[in-house]
Amino acid sequence: MIETLQDIRDTVVEMLCAELSCASSDLTDGRVHISVRDPEAHKNAAHRLFDPHPGKIGIASLGFGGVVCVDEQHLAWAEEVFKPKPKTTRDELFMPDRMGRMADLVRPEGLLLYGPFPRFAVSHSTLTQVEAPAGYSVRVVGQEGADAIGQRARWHNAIYKVPTETARPTMIAAIAEQEGEIVGVCGASADSPFMWQLGIDVTPEHQGRGIAPALTTAVAEAVLNEGKLPYYGTSASNIPSMRTALTAGFKPTWVEVLSRPADS
Repeated sequence: MIETLQDIRDTVVEMLCAELSCASSDLTDGRVHISVRDPEAHKNAAHRLFDPHPGKIGIASLGFGGVVCVDEQHLAWAEEVFKPKPKTTRDELFMPDRMGRMADLVRPEGLLLYGPFPRFAVSHSTLTQVEAPAGYSVRVVGQEGADAIGQRARWHNAIYKVPTETARPTMIAAIAEQEGEIVGVCGASADSPFMWQLGIDVTPEHQGRGIAPALTTAVAEAVLNEGKLPYYGTSASNIPSMRTALTAGFKPTWVEVLSRPADS
């Protein structure tokens, strides 16, 4: 169960160690570390179910130093870029110059660099109950109810739209309605057996009324009751989305940069 901030930290550290092929101390000792990605890393249950691909590269920080993970062929490059003397700091990891050099490195392999992404997570002890605003109702449904929501293109952040064998299914969804019309959806995708990621869509004409925090708190509570860690990601420029996470009691937990195939 995810009861405390320490439970959040333990779950996230286990996931990052699996994905970045590093030791837990590498994420907490305040220094910058370079790791070589284990080609079998995705078989670890703590690894999120993102499709593995050649040229995997990633950076993450819990706020205490950080880890840069690359394939072995890129190790010498990473040592040169991320470990100049006397040392690279946490903040320098995500500077535009280094991100640009990383993007140039992976582009010939058909990969694009994404991030930095701030990530938020919540526990039973930090969750804030946010009620639906006047005139709206919020109901929670399971996987079948989430799959049945129509107009998937309209809810592309909330409902996973490519149900394949390797996809992360939407296990729980909260639906906001006004006079029987769906105006917002928040879904939780099973990114791993331990962590479910929240995504939210609210129609433009109903944004700014407090619907998103109400949806978020409803789904987060349901996820926690399943014994999973609810987490929430957004772009570094999406301030309204960050406010939604904070309003629902989510705490800033880590920052990461990922590479993905350009055609994904």
